[in-house]
Amino acid sequence: MPLHALRRWRIRRLYNQGNWCSARQLADREIGTKNHQFASEIIVRSMFNDQLWQELIAFAKLYPEADSKSYAYRAKRKLVRRSQSAEKIETPNKERSWNASNLLENWMQEGQRLWLRHPWGWVYWDMPEGYNLSETHPALLHLALEVLLSPWVPTSKKWTVEARERGTKHSLSFSGGVDSTAAMILMPEDTILSYHQRDFASMLSHSLPHYTFSEIKKQTGNEVICILSNHEKIRTHSGMMNGFSTANASGVHLILLADFLDLQSIAFGTPIDNTWLKKGSKYRDFSQSFFWKYWSEKFNRAGLDYVLPINHLSEAGALSICSQSPYRDVVNSCLRGHENQWCGRCWKCFHKNGPLGRAILPDSEEITTFLHTAPLRTAQHALWALKKQGLEDLAPHLKPHISDDLSWWEQAYPLGIEILPESLKKHILAQTEIYLKWMEEPYFLETTNLEV
Repeated sequence: MPLHALRRWRIRRLYNQGNWCSARQLADREIGTKNHQFASEIIVRSMFNDQLWQELIAFAKLYPEADSKSYAYRAKRKLVRRSQSAEKIETPNKERSWNASNLLENWMQEGQRLWLRHPWGWVYWDMPEGYNLSETHPALLHLALEVLLSPWVPTSKKWTVEARERGTKHSLSFSGGVDSTAAMILMPEDTILSYHQRDFASMLSHSLPHYTFSEIKKQTGNEVICILSNHEKIRTHSGMMNGFSTANASGVHLILLADFLDLQSIAFGTPIDNTWLKKGSKYRDFSQSFFWKYWSEKFNRAGLDYVLPINHLSEAGALSICSQSPYRDVVNSCLRGHENQWCGRCWKCFHKNGPLGRAILPDSEEITTFLHTAPLRTAQHALWALKKQGLEDLAPHLKPHISDDLSWWEQAYPLGIEILPESLKKHILAQTEIYLKWMEEPYFLETTNLEV
């Protein structure tokens, strides 16, 4: 056995025995030798196993070829979780136990802070001055419970209460990103915009959205209502990362405010990629899907129209609308940027900022990882983004799936208009036609079936 192969065998044996420190020490001697690639990967994996997060991140930055499995990205997440675990856990002044038999008893208000007791602890929302829990319809509280707890508390799905009378105003769960801004542009000018803001430390930055909000106020006078909350912590009790419990939890603040704001509808900036395409890859008749029928009926039960104003647009269509709007230079979907500067390295920068002509680093760790992960996330849009930016060589394995003509992906799908409520259908139809052309039959969208 050649000497370099023998050294590699010794390192692998130590690693497989769980002696990661010794394996790492031997591997370090192989950096720059014939065993470089093997050794550098062993070092990264052993650092991860030994929870040496900072050291791993520094090593992967020095030797990016050693991190094909994105251990550095996961290490960064681990560091965030560590900092979060050190945070003070906030609870109301008047503690109470989880009430499984009467779910509405788990809501409580102290001052302007609305509290929810869930099976594992508490979460809260800092509500506008004048909000009163006692004046919030039970149907809204039940709907909020369902979108927050249904994955873990099945009884939250089963509720029947007196119908809530519809209000008079439209609203949009607004993030300030591209899809959300396109939805805002298609909705009536007096639509109430409200932003859910994480009220805890995380890798997510709120700087870019607030920059966009300031520009909206300058141009229209409209103020974006920002609601601070930590409800994205709920699912961490099941070993998951911070995030929304369900797809509609991003609008739970508006559900809770529906009476206070006199709402008749709540809109979400959900594009074709998550409506008429399943996971951005395969066509489905969304109007007949369980998701659409279930949630539109549940919102209706709470006296609300469930509105998806860009369900008929792809992410490319949303980009086109934003690029034609006064918000072209301020709208941004990057979650890590500051002021008006995006990071250029993340997946959102690749398929949102890049197509807008903004500078990105297409060979960054995260972008490279996502382009080589199967199945490909939001596949149809990712293929379009590669072609739009002339970056097909970044992912040679995807070239056979990129069609010569993808112009249809930038057009609107007529059938999506049919699932809009009558109160908004004509307006959104007219606004769409200002910015985009319609797809023509036979619809290429309906033949989409990508497993790449």
